[in-house]
Amino acid sequence: MFLYYIIIHPIKQILETCYILFNFIFHNAGYSIIGLSFVVTLFCLPLYIVAEQWQEKERTLQKLLAPGTARIKKAFHGDEQYMMLTAFYKEHKYHPIMALRSSFGLLIQIPFFMAAYSYLSHLTTLQGASFWFIRDLGAPDATFTIGSFAVNMLPIAMTVINCVAGAIYAKGHGLREQIQIYACALVFLVLLYTSPAGLVLYWTMNNVLSLVKNIFYKLKHPLQVLYVLTSLCALYMLYYFFIKHSDSRIELKAIIFLFAVCILATPLLIKGYQWLTTHLLTDVSSKPSQMALLFVLGSLTLALTAGLAIPSTIIESEPKNFCYIDGYNSPFVFLRIVLYQAIGLFVFWTGCMYALFSKKTKQGFTLIVVFAALYGLVNNFFFGGNYGPLTPELYFMEPQFFEGPHHLIILNAVIALALFAVTLILLTKKSTVLTPVFAIFIFALLGISIKNIAIINNEYRNMEAPVIKDNVEPIFHLSKTGKNVLVFMQDRNFSPIVDDICEENQQLAKQFDGFIFYENATSFGQYTMIGVPGLFGGYDYTPYEINKRTDKTLREKYNESILSMPVLFSEHGYTSTVADIPYENFLKTPLTEMYDGYPQINRLVTRDSYIDYWCAHNNFTKVPYHSTMIIHNFIMFGVFKLFPPVLRKLVYAKDWWDSGDPNEATDTFIRNYAELDLLPQLCDTTSDTDTFMIIDNESTHEPVFLQAPDYIPVNTVTDYGNSKYPHSDHYHAQAATFRLYGKFFDYLREQGVYDNTRIIIVSDHGTGFDIDFIKQRDQVPFRAEEVLACLLVKDFNSHTYNDGDILLKKDDTFMTNADVPALATEGIIPDARNPFTNNPLKVADKAAYIKISYAPGESTRNRDHTQFTIKDTDWYTVHDDVRIGTNWSRYTE
Repeated sequence: MFLYYIIIHPIKQILETCYILFNFIFHNAGYSIIGLSFVVTLFCLPLYIVAEQWQEKERTLQKLLAPGTARIKKAFHGDEQYMMLTAFYKEHKYHPIMALRSSFGLLIQIPFFMAAYSYLSHLTTLQGASFWFIRDLGAPDATFTIGSFAVNMLPIAMTVINCVAGAIYAKGHGLREQIQIYACALVFLVLLYTSPAGLVLYWTMNNVLSLVKNIFYKLKHPLQVLYVLTSLCALYMLYYFFIKHSDSRIELKAIIFLFAVCILATPLLIKGYQWLTTHLLTDVSSKPSQMALLFVLGSLTLALTAGLAIPSTIIESEPKNFCYIDGYNSPFVFLRIVLYQAIGLFVFWTGCMYALFSKKTKQGFTLIVVFAALYGLVNNFFFGGNYGPLTPELYFMEPQFFEGPHHLIILNAVIALALFAVTLILLTKKSTVLTPVFAIFIFALLGISIKNIAIINNEYRNMEAPVIKDNVEPIFHLSKTGKNVLVFMQDRNFSPIVDDICEENQQLAKQFDGFIFYENATSFGQYTMIGVPGLFGGYDYTPYEINKRTDKTLREKYNESILSMPVLFSEHGYTSTVADIPYENFLKTPLTEMYDGYPQINRLVTRDSYIDYWCAHNNFTKVPYHSTMIIHNFIMFGVFKLFPPVLRKLVYAKDWWDSGDPNEATDTFIRNYAELDLLPQLCDTTSDTDTFMIIDNESTHEPVFLQAPDYIPVNTVTDYGNSKYPHSDHYHAQAATFRLYGKFFDYLREQGVYDNTRIIIVSDHGTGFDIDFIKQRDQVPFRAEEVLACLLVKDFNSHTYNDGDILLKKDDTFMTNADVPALATEGIIPDARNPFTNNPLKVADKAAYIKISYAPGESTRNRDHTQFTIKDTDWYTVHDDVRIGTNWSRYTE
């Protein structure tokens, strides 16, 4: 494990970042693999150049020594020959172990091959992805079969290209070197013949680029030709992203622009660097040992900051989040692994690069590392930022504005320039001053870390190991004689596929007897924080109405919306219960603060409580999602804090550049699925009062593929079903969710409480499902499917099922999810009014409130502000029927 995390894992994480970046650009797995191969080849090119120089030295020396060694071997034998050869080598300052230099070009490929194999052979996004003649990048290409034997042509093509590249490279070299090249090609053929086609495509492209590289070596001016070709590519990229596709995201444009400028300015950068190393950095360059010491101290400072001080501080703040995770009891496992990763990234690999290159290149490495260490410390300790709470997997729980105020950005830039100038001056005039400075920093980082470790250890020793529940006790208490009102907030439930789910499982119509399906319904935004307030609090809490009232903060208004129905029902004698409410207290800790003053509201957390019990009783192997994500994200978080605030968005992009662990969705889905599946066991009918409950469930928000036709979770799915959407994980998850609701409703009937229970199932928003639901779709100015609401309502003593019915009964009335409070209170609370605004829950003119936000998630970031930050151009409206494209339009005052 030690060597893996130091040597292989840093490369693997870099490969993952590059793959995600290319997939973001091309939206194609095959082109992303090719792009990844280009990047790795470019990154390794300096190493290959050094390897070639070493190999050339070895060849020259071998030619020089060959006549002498031949004479000795001819004239002497046995021990005498050995002694003569040793003396001969010593005379020419040569040792036989130096012969390994001729194998360096092969040796540097090994860690990159291992990292690529580890990453691409398990990359789930390749499964089922086709590219050119390759049907499935996640499996061997199986171009054709001879009987029962599958012939994989891609590994054969890879080997042919490898041999051609080797033949060009080894022309004029010794037989031993040629044998080594061809033997290596055959070894890779054996290793990769049955590997996934994506991995073989990657290595094939490496061989193609190696062939191109070898041809370049034969040219008169290879570097000039390379510069011209890369400059043409850079210019084309600028044209493609800034002119042809000018609507590309600004972050992508920034990356492309910086990359292109660096390519085009390469000659100037080289000349500038030559001037820098000749006229400056003179003090450190005259002291090679001091230069090496500063490089090591700077690298060690970066490693200790990102791999020990920052992670230990995070763990110290919430030790329980890192204990007893997926079989890892101690939090020190994660601390040790992230330290290994940091040492690998900042010490081992940077040290290898430093050791391989010339003195002038070492000067540049030293300047970069010393400055990066000093600037990283400043960024972490003085520009740490306030990003709100973190999940245990180190994801930010709130949408982020990473840049920060303009004055802090300017201050940070000024400090960076000052630090660079000071670093340059000291390395030029008095480099020894930096040695005690770094020694102080290292001891300080160790001191911080040791203090954190002591606190963590104390907390861990006093912590009790979690006990897997061996039974389930009822926590939801319904009334047999009174009224029950249940509101299920089913996150991202998608109304356009409800009919398809019912057609596939024709028992649902009977189980959902009494329900009315309002297919013609909308939410008020595509994010939970935007869509939920109106759902819980009514039309006073739609995003537009929230922004109109500036007397309270967003957090206060959000909390009011959640509390509206529980408080109102409690005031009318109902026992109110809320479970797993999203974004409680707008994520300000403690979350329970919002319930202060409302002891009559029973708050429950069920989502994470039953997964172990469910897995143990359903023959399901729990997936190690949490530990995998912590290991992946901790080093990224450390690097994030080293970066200046204005660039941190690049580090956190794509959720820490994570290519998507299938275990993530599976784990989260099971936590929600278990809650619904166990609902009959979690309920009883012992309440002696009327009851009101809100239960949030997110099984449809974290979809996974399930085993058809019953859509149950299994560790390996073998049957995707014969529905209209067999390859849609959202369809699978929603079909499973509806089956669980049907099972729960059967339980209510058995207990005799179905008729005296009003049930509302409603979503906070829709999803980007590709479906022909909205007619004249091209007339809709945004992705309206993402703001659709799924609304199903069953009233007391309601029965709608007739024998032979397949679909649920529908009502085409135009509705929104902000109608839920009025629907919940209708007929049982006279003149129902919001307890905080005193406005009627049922509005007279619904059309006046239909102002839908399609702003980015960052619009909800500032919980202590009074308004969502929604641009005027991000408001939309719809009237009469959400299924008609011409009814949607941009909203203007």
